[in-house]
Amino acid sequence: MLQKTRAIVLDVTPYAEASVIVKAYTDTHGLQSFLVNGVRKQKARFANNLFQPLTLIEVVAYFKKAGGLHRVSEVAASPPLVHIPYDTIKTTMALFMAEVLYRSVKEEEANPDLFGFIDHAVQMLDLHPETASRFHLCFCIQLSRYLGFYPSGRYDALNPWFDLKEGVFRESRPLHPYFLGHELSQRFDDLLQLSLENIHEIKMSADERRQLLQGLITYFELHHTQGFSIRSHEVLMELMG
Repeated sequence: MLQKTRAIVLDVTPYAEASVIVKAYTDTHGLQSFLVNGVRKQKARFANNLFQPLTLIEVVAYFKKAGGLHRVSEVAASPPLVHIPYDTIKTTMALFMAEVLYRSVKEEEANPDLFGFIDHAVQMLDLHPETASRFHLCFCIQLSRYLGFYPSGRYDALNPWFDLKEGVFRESRPLHPYFLGHELSQRFDDLLQLSLENIHEIKMSADERRQLLQGLITYFELHHTQGFSIRSHEVLMELMG
């Protein structure tokens, strides 16, 4: 059946001689796979930049009832990205966010709240210059709310350790190695109080950003990536210093 849906590109894999398979999160069917024929030809029908990670698109495709690969008939930017494709840091951040989503989101059914959050986050990253250095941290924290493992509790003098394995602030140091120390736990709690809109209000050093990013990667790998490791953050950390 031919259907139209908005979608967010998460991963692209070459297929056959000139085609690609696009993994995308859609507003009507959740995570789906699309076959786009001939896109790698010199005179392709669709521009290759429509299939970069985190691109927002509108797709008209032949949806199979049993799932599998859906063949694309039409595709267009929805809306076109203004800064992400041309800003090295934002491009790298988009690659990281797309990988986190690709490893974490598996449901093949509509979730309007999750789709709306991701769609809004991409447009925020694209259009707001003040988001650059801390946006990915807040994005991961807010995403965990939609995926069901949002951190519990608050940092205070009685609960100064954040346990990455259990997802809670606790009074004593965990016996396992998956935790944040006192200072990082406090900074982590600061991030919990912010939204994507006011992330620019928090200041932190490059070292704090690196350590918190590594902590969040561990948090996702412990709770929701089904054993897959996230790797694109390594480039992001190197680029941002």
